[in-house]
Amino acid sequence: MIPELDRTALEDESVEVPPPVAGFIDISERLTGFTAFDLYATGMAQLYHDTTVDQVGREAVGRFIDDLAAAGGDPDRLVDETSREIARAVTHLWYLGVWPALARSVHRALGREKANTAFTAAPEAYPEGLVWRTFHGHPPGAKAPGFGTWADPPPGAPPLARPDCPAHGTGGAT
Repeated sequence: MIPELDRTALEDESVEVPPPVAGFIDISERLTGFTAFDLYATGMAQLYHDTTVDQVGREAVGRFIDDLAAAGGDPDRLVDETSREIARAVTHLWYLGVWPALARSVHRALGREKANTAFTAAPEAYPEGLVWRTFHGHPPGAKAPGFGTWADPPPGAPPLARPDCPAHGTGGAT
């Protein structure tokens, strides 16, 4: 079985995390490469857990957890098509805030009555998507970075070389 989440990464240990969500976060760490702290910081953990269970069913989630454990916790080693598709969908959900349409064969195998269409999990899912954190970006139309921040390079970017050109407005004299 996949080891329990190490809760020492949480700043406020007095907050009780429901066990299914804690397990979902542990799996999500493996799928996204982000820490439990980063995933909880989005505020989307409960919603994404519930969305996953609602879309594929508890039984399929249970099989996925068992398959992931059998693969040593490595999503790249999943062999079952349904488990690979669930892993893809959960990763997609975390990065973009959108539950994707599942492969037709998987949707059919799950026997779910839910429509197999992509949808945004919640309005706040867009600005909380992990995609923005991968390049220190900000979602357009949400979470503005602040006045004048456009003038500075993004964190971790190499310094830009200044071109050797005359100063603007000096008529060519420097």
